[in-house]
Amino acid sequence: MKKLCFIEMEGVLSSQGSYKADEKVVLKFLKELTKFCKSSKIELFLVSAHHESVAEGKFCENKFNEFFDKKHFLCVSDDYISKKADADKELHMKNLEKDKNFLDNYHKQVVILELLKERDLHPKDALLLSDDIWVDGYYTNRFSKIDFAIFEGNVVDRGKSIERINGLAYFSLDFSSVKILLDNFPPTSTVALDKYVFDIMKAALVGDNIKDIAKAVISKRVNQNN
Repeated sequence: MKKLCFIEMEGVLSSQGSYKADEKVVLKFLKELTKFCKSSKIELFLVSAHHESVAEGKFCENKFNEFFDKKHFLCVSDDYISKKADADKELHMKNLEKDKNFLDNYHKQVVILELLKERDLHPKDALLLSDDIWVDGYYTNRFSKIDFAIFEGNVVDRGKSIERINGLAYFSLDFSSVKILLDNFPPTSTVALDKYVFDIMKAALVGDNIKDIAKAVISKRVNQNN
C-alpha cells in the first residue's frame, strides 16, 4: 500500500491545452479518491506547475478546495523560485513575465523529494498520477524515482498528444483503476519510454550537428571565394 499519492492538476483534473476536463466526472473521482486515502492513511497531494498567483485561482475555480487544504496543494511559490540558482531564477521570472501561465514541471520532482525526506519514506512508498510521459514519466524515473502512472485520457509529451507507450502503468478517472495502483502497484517497464526519449534526443543532436557542419561548409566556401 502506498503512503503518499500525488495527483497532477493540469491535464488530469483540470483542462489544459486540447484536453477538457469533465467537472462532474472529476468531482466524483476526487470524492472516491479522498475517501479511500483517508481510510487507508495515504497522504494525498494535489500538484500544480503553475505559479501560486495563477494556481490558487484555478484551485478554487475547479472546487478542489473541497477536497484539499492548502497544506496539501503544492504549487510554484516565490520561496521555491528564490532557492534556484541565479541563472535559473532569472529565466523563470522572464518566463513568467512573458506568460503568467508558464509551467515549471520540474517543481513536482523537488517537492516530492522534499516530502520523502521529511517523512523518512522510500520512493516505493509514493505514487504520481499525471499525464506527461516526458516531464512526469521520464523525469520521475530519473529524479524522484517514485512509481508513476499516466492518465490514459490525455497522454502527452510536453503538452502534445501522443499514443500510449508500452510498459507503463495507466489510469482513468474511474477510481477503481487508481485503487489497484495504490493497493499493489504492478510491475512496469521503462524500456520503451527510454528508447522513445533517446530517439528524440538523438534526432535533435544529429540535427544540430548537421546544421553545424552545413555552416562550416558554407563558411569555408565563402572564405575560398574571397
